[in-house]
Parts: sequence; C-alpha cells; structure tokens
Amino acid sequence: MEKEYRFGKPLISIAVGLTCIVLLSWAVSSDGWLAGIYFHRWYDFISTLLRKLFGRFTGSIGDVIYCVWVIIGIIFLLTTIWRLFTGRWKALGYGLLKAAASLCWLYFTFLLFWGAHYQRTSMVKDLGFSVQPYTKADLYLLADTLVRLTNRDRAELDALPALPDTLPRNVFTDAAKAYELLSKDLPELRYTPPSVKKSMFGKYLNYLGVTGYLNPFTNEAQVNVTVPAFQVPFVTCHEIAHQVGFAPEEDANFVGYLAASRYPDPRFRYAANFEMLLYTVRRLARRDPPLSRLVWNRTHPGIRADAQRIMDFYKQFEGPIDDYSAVFYDSYLKANNQRHGIRSYSEVVGWLMSYYRIK
Repeated sequence: MEKEYRFGKPLISIAVGLTCIVLLSWAVSSDGWLAGIYFHRWYDFISTLLRKLFGRFTGSIGDVIYCVWVIIGIIFLLTTIWRLFTGRWKALGYGLLKAAASLCWLYFTFLLFWGAHYQRTSMVKDLGFSVQPYTKADLYLLADTLVRLTNRDRAELDALPALPDTLPRNVFTDAAKAYELLSKDLPELRYTPPSVKKSMFGKYLNYLGVTGYLNPFTNEAQVNVTVPAFQVPFVTCHEIAHQVGFAPEEDANFVGYLAASRYPDPRFRYAANFEMLLYTVRRLARRDPPLSRLVWNRTHPGIRADAQRIMDFYKQFEGPIDDYSAVFYDSYLKANNQRHGIRSYSEVVGWLMSYYRIK
C-alpha cells in the first residue's frame, strides 16, 4: 500500500519561491532604492562574508557542492525512473513537486547571492565609459593600438629569463594585487578579501571550452589552470570582475582588462592585450578580412605562435560536447539579459574604444 503524500507543502513552497523570485527580479530591475540596497549594501555584505568563509580554504568548496548536487541529481533520476516503471504515481508526482520546489529556491538563492547582477544597468557606465557606434576605421585604430601594446609586452617577456609555467597560486595573489592597484583610481573595484581557487575539474572543462567561472553560491572564482599558462593571468582577472559584481561577460572582460593591463608584471599586461587583440582582429575580419590579415601579420612572431598554441591545445578536446555546451551557454546568457549570447564576450571591443578615447 502506497503511503499518503501531502501535496500541499511542496505546492506552497513552489508558490512562495516563485513569488520571491518575481519580487526580487522586480526590485533589482526597477533602479530604485530597493535596487540600491541590493547592489550597494546586501551584495557587498554577502559577497564579503562568503569570501571570508570560503577563501581560507585552499580547495574549492563550490566544486565539492557541485559534485554533491550531481550525485543527488543522479539518485533523483534513478528514483524517478523506478517509480515510473513500478507505477507509483503518487510518489512520482510528489517527488517531482519537491524537485520543482528545490529548483525554485535554488534559483532564488542564485539571484540573491549574485545572479541579479545580470538585471543591473551596466556597471561599466558607472565608471564613466560608454559605447558609441563605431566604424571600420575605428576598429582598425583599436587593432593597431593593441598590436603595438602586445608587441611591446611580448618583447618584454622575451627579454626575461626563461620561466617555467606560471604557478597558479602566484597568479592568484598577483591578480588580487592588480585590483588593489586599480582601486586607487576606481574605488568601486575594491576587492577584499580574495577568494580565487583552482578548479577541481581541470582538463574536463576544456571539452566545454571553459577557462573559468564564478560559483555564485560561495563567491569563489574558479580558474581552469590546465589552459596555456600565458592565458591564466587574464582569466583570473576576468573571474574576479564577476566577483566584484560585473555579471555581463563584456563588462567582466573590460574590468579584467583594466586590472591586468595596468599591473606592472608584463605577464599580466601581455595576457590582457593578447586577449583583447584577438577579439578586435576577429571583429575587423568580419568587416574587412584582408585588412585584418594585414594587421595580424604585423604582430610579433611570438604572438602568432601563442595563438597557434591555443588552437592546437583546444583541437584535442573538440567534439559534440563542446558544441552542445556552447548552445547551452548561449541560451543561458540570453536568458540573463545578454542578447548577444556567447558573442557577448567580444562586445568588450566597444568599451575598449571608449577607454582609449578617454585615455
């Protein structure tokens, strides 16, 4: 005899959870005093608290939580299949309702701890920058500027004694220092205490094309350190930008660039200028392929070698998983107010033009 299930509790939980989601989304998108409380008081408090709690651990607590959730998900899936095939319909319905309630509250926690930043007016505008329509000539000038900067940085690296691959822990410490230096000019970018971790999933992320991510539930910045080492400084600064509250990818790219490109270490400057050069040359190639090739051919041979190194690195991980993950992530970004989806990363080109015009 199947036990009695009370469907009222999960239904009430779903209703309350959805109400909380709607109210929080309305509050943060209204640009009123409630949004100010969330962004300037609540988020400062909760992000600092989470980094204090989890930043003291060397390992990634957020990745452990993800692993536990995967195990719970597998158990739930197997239980659901068993109930379906044995005809335990009440138990099946009750389990699905409880799962829906859990997902509602999980999504509300995501919004409350960090995710609501997707609904915020671009924070980069608060720093005094704006994106204006640009021409092919503007793209060329930006590309030319970045070629000169990247060539300079690559020459500096060549002049240094040969270094082994950068130790992630040193990069993490230096990235926090880069934000400390940047916050002297832009106090809004103050970053303390730091909480940057090496991802537990390492090379498996390469099948998804993921170089880093923020865990919104623990506010840990996760960095995939299995990618070519010269990329790690910029990836780290990008993920810290998410921690500071810049959710859109183009904003995080821009703020990460500000931090890395102003830091005295040439490894940081090179990583930042190299990444932005790739975005700009690709944009230029859409409008004028011959001109983009001309610009690219003016780069230091070491830069072209590093670009080839990245392509060779990811070739070994190519497959259907990468394609499916790109579609999923594109949908995720569009669902969170980034209308360009996965192409949002390259939207940083507009911010860079504004930056160099002001500079």
